[in-house]
Amino acid sequence: MLKVPELENLINERDKNGNTALHLATKKVHPKVVSILTWDNRVSLELLNNKGMTALDIAEDYRGSIPSFQQRLTWQALRYANVPRSKTQLSRAQLKKQSSRTQSMRQRSMTQSNTQNSRTQSNRQRSRNQSSVENYKDRVNTLLLVSMLVVTVTFAAGFTMPGGYNGSGPNEGLATMFEKHTFHVFLISNTIAMYSSMAVAVVLIWAQLGDVSLIIVSMKLALPLLGIALTMVSSAFMAGVYLVVSKQIWLANFILIIGSLFLLAVMVLFAPLFLPSSLNHHVLRYIFYYPFYILVLVTESNADENSTK
Repeated sequence: MLKVPELENLINERDKNGNTALHLATKKVHPKVVSILTWDNRVSLELLNNKGMTALDIAEDYRGSIPSFQQRLTWQALRYANVPRSKTQLSRAQLKKQSSRTQSMRQRSMTQSNTQNSRTQSNRQRSRNQSSVENYKDRVNTLLLVSMLVVTVTFAAGFTMPGGYNGSGPNEGLATMFEKHTFHVFLISNTIAMYSSMAVAVVLIWAQLGDVSLIIVSMKLALPLLGIALTMVSSAFMAGVYLVVSKQIWLANFILIIGSLFLLAVMVLFAPLFLPSSLNHHVLRYIFYYPFYILVLVTESNADENSTK
């Protein structure tokens, strides 16, 4: 439709419910289609359907307590395109008049029911908070376990240097390969991984306090730091193995190539986990498009496999 000039009039065409193609793609949870539509300048992002909802409102109106991963990607594609939310149709003054009228008519007769409703609402809010805390608790514990494993590995690597130590002479106690540049890469990477994972552990300890907002902030801070730690661990391992087999040039080059490829793979796979929720600059949108598109392709292939089964 976007590539055929004769169908250009259908891009923002509405159905009987006032939904455009962007509304329908969001409703059917197709993040790839939503992303393609939002990149086209001819698509109007602020159009409302008959319910007064934009595409972003539809994406946020999901069923269940936790959205699926495809729903998250659909919402993220709309946020990257800065799709607006619908404005409140009733003004605050009208809302105040309506609330004051209803309160004056029902204040005497509904006192007991209001107290019961407030109790039920408070109980529902508490149950929602508890369920959300439980949902985040497993994630926090998993990240905390990974960070502590990285701390343990990097701590041990700091005292078992590749090549060992000098046992005599003026350089006694120093690493034998201290003057090689690859050893410097190993040492710097191992140090960054050590302290990054320690920072992740400290941040996630704060998340154990049980506050949902504090857990979300801790997760946003811990994921990038853990990504740095895992990347640096991979770099330190590659540099250390390269050092001990450097006399075999073909083997050292093979390890360097394989390590670089897997290091790039780790960065690509980990980057989407801490993608920003919104992008206010077009350059950032172009940069984060590629990891986002990789996630779309992976989830799309899994959805196709599940549908065929």
